[in-house]
Amino acid sequence: MSDATEFHVDADLCTECGDCIKAMPKYFRKVEDEELAEVYSTELVDGDLPKLEKVMSECPGHAILWRK
Repeated sequence: MSDATEFHVDADLCTECGDCIKAMPKYFRKVEDEELAEVYSTELVDGDLPKLEKVMSECPGHAILWRK
């Protein structure tokens, strides 16, 4: 996919719930020695976009954002 669909986790907004990691472990993981989530793959498969958008909208801290 293009760079326009690149996404990231804003560490300041992350509530450490881990929902994104549970829902999409192909793209998210826990930051080592912390409870925060991070994106480790932005190679988004087209079929995963609706699920990612759902995870983004349900994130309690609204921490998963599109990179501009």
